[in-house]
Amino acid sequence: MATVVVVEMDSEASCSIPNPTSLSPSLSYRFLDRKFYLLVVIGELVTEEHLRRAIANIERGIRSWDTSLIERNLDQELRLFVSRHSARFSPEIRGQKILHHRSDVLETVVLINPSDEAVSTEVRLMITDAARHKLLVLTGQCFENTGELILQSGTFSFNNFMEIFTDQEKSHV
Repeated sequence: MATVVVVEMDSEASCSIPNPTSLSPSLSYRFLDRKFYLLVVIGELVTEEHLRRAIANIERGIRSWDTSLIERNLDQELRLFVSRHSARFSPEIRGQKILHHRSDVLETVVLINPSDEAVSTEVRLMITDAARHKLLVLTGQCFENTGELILQSGTFSFNNFMEIFTDQEKSHV
């Protein structure tokens, strides 16, 4: 079982543009300080014990988010997610679920038993979102030697994340 992997993205440091006036309007991207984005990926779970650990890891990951959202009542935002989220089931990928809710403050996406393609797509969407404060929580079974999260089809690793992030930076140049 993977321990929680929390990647908090500092949008300003990694995606800021030094001189937006010298670039095309499409590249003068502004991040919104009061917006937050949470992406939770729950890899393949086989037993009830895996599920219990995953829930504990998700809670620990979210609670470790060093952000002003906690002052803005993270619990209230998460209750909104629980009561109002939409759920999509993939017709192509059996068992894959995508839960989604967007409030004025927090966008939350939870992938359950996803394919590697779904994870890559959602990570790209998170990276390109205008929210300044972003959190990625990965949990589930993983390979002991590499730390790759086991998904329904394939795996997801830190290297996959870095490739997506690098591709996004290249596409903005």
